[in-house]
Amino acid sequence: MNSFLKTIILLGWITVIIPSVSIAQRYVTRSRTVQLYKVLDVSLSSTSSVFDFSALTNYENGITKPGMITATVKANVPWKLTLTLGNNTLSPQITPTPMPASVIGIKASTSSVYTPVQNNAPFFVQNNPGLYTVVFDLRAIPGYQYETQEYIGDFYFTVSQQ
Repeated sequence: MNSFLKTIILLGWITVIIPSVSIAQRYVTRSRTVQLYKVLDVSLSSTSSVFDFSALTNYENGITKPGMITATVKANVPWKLTLTLGNNTLSPQITPTPMPASVIGIKASTSSVYTPVQNNAPFFVQNNPGLYTVVFDLRAIPGYQYETQEYIGDFYFTVSQQ
């Protein structure tokens, strides 16, 4: 019995000591770093890139292509999306006489005013950091002064920090 009593007293002491050990706490910290870099990204999608002037009224009224270009901008800084050209003309495919690129006008679909496409006064839109989809409408009005042929021009969209 005496050894039984000693075992109970020993277990009692262990029970008293164990909770006091588990109450003690130790904190260890580790720092973690999240490193971000400047993000400026643009991607483009478009509908048909051809303005087909097969109807006579199109020469006078022009052809409007709503939603012809869609730009998706991803940026974590304030940004500016600028349209420029390889040069200020549309290159003819047959004769040497170019057409000025300004026969094409561009606007954001939320705007009401078309801006002629030209390098000396580039078209741009700008906004704050975030993910944006910007839809552009284009309109071409060449009139009657240009020769019958295809005219081609390269449009460059550049995203930069404001």
